[in-house]
Amino acid sequence: MDKALAKLGVLVCIVGLSAMLAGCGFQPVYSTQGSGIGPVTIAAIEGRTGYYLRQELDRRAVLEQGTASPRVLSVKLTRIFTPAAQGTDGISTRNEMTVTATYVLAAAPPLPAVTGTITTNVAYESLDQAFGDVALQADAEERVANQIAERLWLDLQRQVRAAR
Repeated sequence: MDKALAKLGVLVCIVGLSAMLAGCGFQPVYSTQGSGIGPVTIAAIEGRTGYYLRQELDRRAVLEQGTASPRVLSVKLTRIFTPAAQGTDGISTRNEMTVTATYVLAAAPPLPAVTGTITTNVAYESLDQAFGDVALQADAEERVANQIAERLWLDLQRQVRAAR
């Protein structure tokens, strides 16, 4: 009988602690709510950098909720590669990639279209081996896509909130 009372006491404590935890406003660290932009569909973006950028933007857009039909986000990228440093033999040892993203989030009445331009750059090493630059350039493109996605999404949030 004492064991049954002990089990009942433990069960009552667990239920009581669960009720207290549920009422304290506890929320999970990883939220499943978006930033208030609403449902967004990312249009295909040209090139390898565009592929990386679309992946990053999709990760952010998946959290956006709403009952309205999704607005389409279109992005156009322009890339410029410039040598940033040269070795004694005159061959570039470090390159810089500057990427400009021009975007348009389609209008959804009563909200107007949102437009903007983001420019960022990254530097990467240049190798002497044939095709050695391919992996380094791909890494640089992934890094620049992460930077653009973060800045673009913050700019979208700012503009959408200002339009409301």
